[in-house]
Amino acid sequence: MGKSFFITGTGTDIGKTISTGFLYFVLNKLGIKTTVFKPFQTGLIEQTQTYPDLSWYESVMGVKDAGYYVFKPETSPHLAIKIQQAEVDVAAVLRRKEELEQENDIVLIEGAGGLAVPLIERKDGFYMTKDFIQAASVPAILVSLSGLGSIHNVLTTYLYAQIHGISIRSFIFNKFENDSAIHQDNIHTIEKMIALPNFTLPSFKNVEQDLDDYAKHCIRAASFKEKIGEVFLRDTI
Repeated sequence: MGKSFFITGTGTDIGKTISTGFLYFVLNKLGIKTTVFKPFQTGLIEQTQTYPDLSWYESVMGVKDAGYYVFKPETSPHLAIKIQQAEVDVAAVLRRKEELEQENDIVLIEGAGGLAVPLIERKDGFYMTKDFIQAASVPAILVSLSGLGSIHNVLTTYLYAQIHGISIRSFIFNKFENDSAIHQDNIHTIEKMIALPNFTLPSFKNVEQDLDDYAKHCIRAASFKEKIGEVFLRDTI
Protein backbone atom coordinates (compact mmCIF):
# COMPACT_ATOMS: atom_id res chain seq x y z
CA MET A 1 0.00 0.00 0.00
CA GLY A 2 1.47 3.32 -1.06
CA LYS A 3 1.38 6.71 0.61
CA SER A 4 -0.05 10.01 -0.57
CA PHE A 5 1.35 13.51 -0.09
CA PHE A 6 -0.59 16.69 -0.76
CA ILE A 7 1.28 19.41 -2.66
CA THR A 8 -0.07 22.79 -1.59
CA GLY A 9 1.16 26.36 -1.86
CA THR A 10 1.32 29.72 -0.16
CA GLY A 11 -0.78 31.09 -3.03
CA THR A 12 -1.57 30.68 -6.70
CA ASP A 13 0.98 30.49 -9.52
CA ILE A 14 3.89 29.82 -7.19
CA GLY A 15 5.04 26.56 -8.81
CA LYS A 16 3.01 23.65 -7.43
CA THR A 17 2.83 21.88 -10.79
CA ILE A 18 6.56 22.28 -11.46
CA SER A 19 7.36 21.17 -7.91
CA THR A 20 5.11 18.14 -8.29
CA GLY A 21 6.83 17.30 -11.57
CA PHE A 22 10.24 17.64 -9.95
CA LEU A 23 9.31 15.26 -7.13
CA TYR A 24 7.77 12.85 -9.66
CA PHE A 25 11.00 12.68 -11.67
CA VAL A 26 13.20 12.41 -8.56
CA LEU A 27 11.21 9.66 -6.87
CA ASN A 28 10.83 7.53 -9.99
CA LYS A 29 14.55 7.85 -10.75
CA LEU A 30 15.23 6.57 -7.24
CA GLY A 31 13.13 3.50 -7.95
CA ILE A 32 10.09 4.69 -5.98
CA LYS A 33 7.04 4.12 -8.16
CA THR A 34 5.24 7.48 -8.14
CA THR A 35 2.23 8.99 -9.84
CA VAL A 36 0.33 12.28 -9.79
CA PHE A 37 -3.29 13.00 -8.90
CA LYS A 38 -5.01 16.35 -9.50
CA PRO A 39 -8.56 15.88 -8.12
CA PHE A 40 -9.89 19.36 -8.94
CA GLN A 41 -8.78 21.19 -12.10
CA THR A 42 -10.27 24.44 -13.35
CA GLY A 43 -9.60 26.61 -16.39
CA LEU A 44 -10.14 25.05 -19.81
CA ILE A 45 -7.80 26.39 -22.51
CA GLU A 46 -10.26 27.10 -25.31
CA GLN A 47 -7.72 27.04 -28.17
CA THR A 48 -6.53 23.51 -27.38
CA GLN A 49 -9.53 22.25 -25.41
CA THR A 50 -7.17 21.04 -22.70
CA TYR A 51 -6.61 21.73 -19.03
CA PRO A 52 -3.19 23.23 -18.30
CA ASP A 53 -1.85 21.12 -15.43
CA LEU A 54 -3.33 17.85 -16.67
CA SER A 55 -2.00 18.50 -20.16
CA TRP A 56 1.45 19.27 -18.75
CA TYR A 57 1.48 16.07 -16.69
CA GLU A 58 0.63 14.03 -19.77
CA SER A 59 2.87 15.74 -22.33
CA VAL A 60 5.94 16.38 -20.17
CA MET A 61 5.76 13.59 -17.60
CA GLY A 62 3.78 10.91 -19.42
CA VAL A 63 1.13 10.65 -16.69
CA LYS A 64 -2.28 10.07 -18.25
CA ASP A 65 -5.61 10.42 -16.47
CA ALA A 66 -4.12 12.36 -13.56
CA GLY A 67 -7.36 14.31 -13.05
CA TYR A 68 -10.76 13.51 -11.63
CA TYR A 69 -13.07 16.55 -11.71
CA VAL A 70 -12.49 19.22 -14.36
CA PHE A 71 -14.32 22.54 -14.65
CA LYS A 72 -14.18 24.99 -17.54
CA PRO A 73 -14.23 28.34 -15.67
CA GLU A 74 -10.80 29.63 -14.63
CA THR A 75 -11.84 30.33 -11.05
CA SER A 76 -11.61 28.88 -7.58
CA PRO A 77 -13.10 25.35 -7.62
CA HIS A 78 -16.13 26.29 -5.52
CA LEU A 79 -17.13 29.02 -7.98
CA ALA A 80 -16.43 26.86 -11.04
CA ILE A 81 -18.65 24.13 -9.55
CA LYS A 82 -21.39 26.69 -8.89
CA ILE A 83 -21.18 28.12 -12.43
CA GLN A 84 -21.35 24.67 -14.02
CA GLN A 85 -23.99 23.53 -11.53
CA ALA A 86 -21.91 20.42 -11.05
CA GLU A 87 -22.15 17.74 -8.39
CA VAL A 88 -18.99 16.67 -6.60
CA ASP A 89 -18.58 13.42 -4.68
CA VAL A 90 -15.63 13.79 -2.29
CA ALA A 91 -15.91 10.15 -1.22
CA ALA A 92 -15.34 9.09 -4.84
CA VAL A 93 -12.21 11.25 -5.01
CA LEU A 94 -10.89 9.61 -1.85
CA ARG A 95 -11.61 6.17 -3.29
CA ARG A 96 -9.60 7.10 -6.39
CA LYS A 97 -6.73 8.16 -4.13
CA GLU A 98 -6.81 4.76 -2.46
CA GLU A 99 -6.83 3.00 -5.84
CA LEU A 100 -3.71 4.92 -6.86
CA GLU A 101 -2.06 4.05 -3.55
CA GLN A 102 -2.67 0.38 -4.31
CA GLU A 103 -0.83 0.77 -7.63
CA ASN A 104 2.05 3.04 -6.53
CA ASP A 105 4.54 3.63 -3.74
CA ILE A 106 3.87 7.37 -3.69
CA VAL A 107 0.91 9.45 -4.90
CA LEU A 108 1.53 13.20 -5.26
CA ILE A 109 -1.82 14.99 -4.94
CA GLU A 110 -1.66 18.51 -6.35
CA GLY A 111 -4.07 20.97 -4.83
CA ALA A 112 -5.65 24.09 -6.28
CA GLY A 113 -4.04 27.12 -4.66
CA GLY A 114 -3.44 27.01 -0.91
CA LEU A 115 -4.91 25.38 2.18
CA ALA A 116 -7.62 28.01 2.60
CA VAL A 117 -9.03 27.65 -0.91
CA PRO A 118 -12.74 26.73 -0.85
CA LEU A 119 -13.43 23.62 -2.91
CA ILE A 120 -17.20 23.30 -2.53
CA GLU A 121 -19.87 25.70 -1.27
CA ARG A 122 -22.50 23.89 0.79
CA LYS A 123 -25.61 25.03 2.62
CA ASP A 124 -23.80 24.77 5.94
CA GLY A 125 -20.62 26.53 4.78
CA PHE A 126 -17.55 25.89 2.67
CA TYR A 127 -15.67 22.64 2.21
CA MET A 128 -12.05 23.82 2.10
CA THR A 129 -8.80 22.35 0.83
CA LYS A 130 -7.75 21.78 4.43
CA ASP A 131 -10.94 19.74 4.93
CA PHE A 132 -10.03 17.51 2.01
CA ILE A 133 -6.52 16.95 3.38
CA GLN A 134 -7.99 16.07 6.77
CA ALA A 135 -10.41 13.62 5.16
CA ALA A 136 -7.60 12.06 3.12
CA SER A 137 -5.36 11.77 6.23
CA VAL A 138 -2.24 12.76 4.33
CA PRO A 139 0.71 15.05 5.12
CA ALA A 140 1.41 18.09 2.96
CA ILE A 141 4.40 19.60 1.20
CA LEU A 142 4.35 23.38 1.03
CA VAL A 143 5.55 25.23 -2.07
CA SER A 144 6.62 28.86 -1.81
CA LEU A 145 8.39 31.42 -3.92
CA SER A 146 11.84 32.38 -2.62
CA GLY A 147 11.70 36.19 -2.70
CA LEU A 148 10.30 38.98 -0.60
CA GLY A 149 7.25 37.97 1.39
CA SER A 150 8.11 34.28 1.53
CA ILE A 151 8.87 34.29 5.26
CA HIS A 152 5.45 35.71 6.10
CA ASN A 153 3.66 33.48 3.59
CA VAL A 154 5.35 30.29 4.78
CA LEU A 155 4.88 31.04 8.47
CA THR A 156 1.21 31.97 8.19
CA THR A 157 0.43 28.93 6.03
CA TYR A 158 2.36 26.67 8.40
CA LEU A 159 0.46 28.09 11.39
CA TYR A 160 -2.87 27.61 9.57
CA ALA A 161 -1.90 23.99 8.92
CA GLN A 162 -1.02 23.45 12.59
CA ILE A 163 -4.32 24.93 13.74
CA HIS A 164 -6.17 22.44 11.57
CA GLY A 165 -4.04 19.42 12.42
CA ILE A 166 -2.32 19.15 9.05
CA SER A 167 1.24 17.83 9.05
CA ILE A 168 3.61 19.81 6.83
CA ARG A 169 6.39 17.42 5.86
CA SER A 170 8.67 19.66 3.79
CA PHE A 171 9.08 22.98 1.98
CA ILE A 172 9.95 23.60 -1.66
CA PHE A 173 11.25 27.06 -2.52
CA ASN A 174 10.65 27.87 -6.18
CA LYS A 175 12.53 30.30 -8.44
CA PHE A 176 15.45 30.29 -6.02
CA GLU A 177 18.45 32.44 -6.97
CA ASN A 178 21.62 31.18 -5.36
CA ASP A 179 23.36 34.57 -5.66
CA SER A 180 20.49 36.48 -4.01
CA ALA A 181 21.16 37.50 -0.41
CA ILE A 182 17.41 37.90 0.13
CA HIS A 183 16.61 34.40 -1.11
CA GLN A 184 19.42 32.88 0.95
CA ASP A 185 18.35 34.72 4.10
CA ASN A 186 14.67 33.88 3.62
CA ILE A 187 15.43 30.17 3.59
CA HIS A 188 17.90 30.35 6.49
CA THR A 189 15.40 32.33 8.55
CA ILE A 190 12.60 29.86 7.89
CA GLU A 191 14.93 26.94 8.69
CA LYS A 192 15.70 28.50 12.08
CA MET A 193 12.00 28.92 12.84
CA ILE A 194 10.72 25.61 11.42
CA ALA A 195 13.05 22.61 11.43
CA LEU A 196 11.86 20.80 8.31
CA PRO A 197 13.73 19.53 5.23
CA ASN A 198 13.50 21.82 2.23
CA PHE A 199 14.34 21.76 -1.45
CA THR A 200 15.04 24.59 -3.91
CA LEU A 201 14.10 24.90 -7.57
CA PRO A 202 15.73 27.49 -9.84
CA SER A 203 14.01 29.46 -12.59
CA PHE A 204 14.19 27.25 -15.67
CA LYS A 205 14.76 28.70 -19.13
CA ASN A 206 12.81 25.81 -20.63
CA VAL A 207 11.12 23.89 -17.85
CA GLU A 208 9.81 21.16 -20.13
CA GLN A 209 13.36 20.26 -21.17
CA ASP A 210 15.31 21.18 -18.04
CA LEU A 211 13.25 19.78 -15.15
CA ASP A 212 14.17 16.14 -15.77
CA ASP A 213 17.87 17.03 -16.08
CA TYR A 214 17.71 19.00 -12.84
CA ALA A 215 16.20 15.98 -11.09
CA LYS A 216 19.08 13.82 -12.39
CA HIS A 217 21.55 16.40 -11.09
CA CYS A 218 19.97 16.50 -7.62
CA ILE A 219 19.92 12.77 -6.99
CA ARG A 220 23.69 12.57 -7.46
CA ALA A 221 24.08 14.18 -4.03
CA ALA A 222 23.88 11.84 -1.02
CA SER A 223 22.55 14.66 1.18
CA PHE A 224 19.67 15.23 -1.25
CA LYS A 225 18.74 11.55 -1.26
CA GLU A 226 18.82 11.53 2.55
CA LYS A 227 16.32 14.40 2.62
CA ILE A 228 14.07 12.59 0.14
CA GLY A 229 14.13 9.55 2.39
CA GLU A 230 13.36 11.65 5.45
CA VAL A 231 10.34 13.24 3.76
CA PHE A 232 8.86 10.33 1.83
CA LEU A 233 10.05 7.04 3.27
CA ARG A 234 9.32 7.36 6.97
CA ASP A 235 5.83 6.89 8.43
CA THR A 236 3.45 9.48 6.99
CA ILE A 237 1.77 10.39 10.28
